[in-house]
Amino acid sequence: MSNEDQVDYDVIIVGGGGAGMCAAIEASLAGARVMIIEADGKLGGATALSGGVFFAAGTSVQRARGIEDSADAMFDYVMTINQWRVKPDIMRFIADNSATSLEWLIELGAVFPPELLTKGGIETVPRAHPCAIAGAGIAEALSNRVGVLGIDVAFGTRVERLLMENGKVVGVHALGTDLTAHAVIVTTGGFGNSPEMLARFFPTAAQHGSRTWAVHQDAPFILGDGLKLAEQVGAAIVGHDTGLLLPNSGHGKFLEPFLPPWLMMVNIKGKRFIPEMASYAISGYALNEQPEGRAWAIFDEEALKIASHDLRYLNPYGSGENLPTWEEATIRQRVAKGEILKAETLFDLATLCGLSPRALAHTVSEYNEDCDTGVDRHWGQTEEKTFPVRTGPFYACEVKASVIGGTGAGFDIDTQCRVLDEDGVPIPGLYSAGEVLGVIQGRRYPGGGMSIGPAITMGRQAGRRAVANSPLAAAAAS
Repeated sequence: MSNEDQVDYDVIIVGGGGAGMCAAIEASLAGARVMIIEADGKLGGATALSGGVFFAAGTSVQRARGIEDSADAMFDYVMTINQWRVKPDIMRFIADNSATSLEWLIELGAVFPPELLTKGGIETVPRAHPCAIAGAGIAEALSNRVGVLGIDVAFGTRVERLLMENGKVVGVHALGTDLTAHAVIVTTGGFGNSPEMLARFFPTAAQHGSRTWAVHQDAPFILGDGLKLAEQVGAAIVGHDTGLLLPNSGHGKFLEPFLPPWLMMVNIKGKRFIPEMASYAISGYALNEQPEGRAWAIFDEEALKIASHDLRYLNPYGSGENLPTWEEATIRQRVAKGEILKAETLFDLATLCGLSPRALAHTVSEYNEDCDTGVDRHWGQTEEKTFPVRTGPFYACEVKASVIGGTGAGFDIDTQCRVLDEDGVPIPGLYSAGEVLGVIQGRRYPGGGMSIGPAITMGRQAGRRAVANSPLAAAAAS
């Protein structure tokens, strides 16, 4: 490109999910000519398939419920739970702008009912804001604005490489064609559908083999394309082996992040290791830290006949129930197939599971006493446990944290969303946002909405900064 002002587009965005659409909207509003290149046949990506929960502090939705919260409190919580192993300046920016981003979505037409506001993790005040019609509601609000602004979109197109000239990203190559731009924003999402990428960047997930799958399996191009593009131009990839893993009973590819509260969970030593009603924001991590990354869900006939019909635990975000996989009919079918173990005595059940009968008997005895008193001696829960493990036959289902809720490895960026190289230096012309980033998730998932929230916030920032740092802004100022 001999004349850098003559380009096909001011900004090209690779990936049309939540972050990509936000970047496109902001860049377009700043006066840029924008194109979104999307591998799928529609916009939305993983955002459209999600539960549509937005993690934010100091919002109008919180105030409508009488809840006082602040960006400072959100920042302290996220950094503490991650032991400061996320990038502080990025998380500071996300916390400071979370409420503004949520209000922006509301202005675009997304609805976040105050009555659905809940705790998404172990935060002290509710910060998980569910959208009224889940992720589809957020994606629809964004795609409608993309259409109103007349932003060009190329569907069914995968970018094969980034164009470089004199050390600067100047466009993309796709379908045998070069498209030039002042800036390229990569928002291709994660890599949960790529076994190769999982083995390289998320071995904790890959270790579960055939039981490993991603919640965004219906977004077929969540394949790590962004990381491949990054490696071509020397971008740093950080956040190795991080992300959100959810518990799974092994019953097909059904999302079941909320385990039934009537199970007793034990590791292969026969010991409890987590409160059974713990948030999915921490349960998967705790499970994978057990010996061999395995655990058993233990329950009795009484719980199966009575408690398994109470499905309220499935729908904490009010966005529609997931398909139940722990109800009586399904469990009895799995028992008949040998997928769930059954024994007349706890001794025999322990033997079938490879557990110490003595250890399991002791754990069950303590657990049953806690059920009777309503106080968990280990975790201090005061709610009544109504289903002890007491009435045979007894059952055991192997549980693994093998379902990928989000991947954490990806680009290193600064607060302008500029992609950094291995030396921490920005690569001119290259920006990024969304799940393709490696500086947000850290070692612990803070709570429901910490994928969507940062994607929206950083997507908007990427779009704004890509224009502000381009010749387009310089020309406007002159």
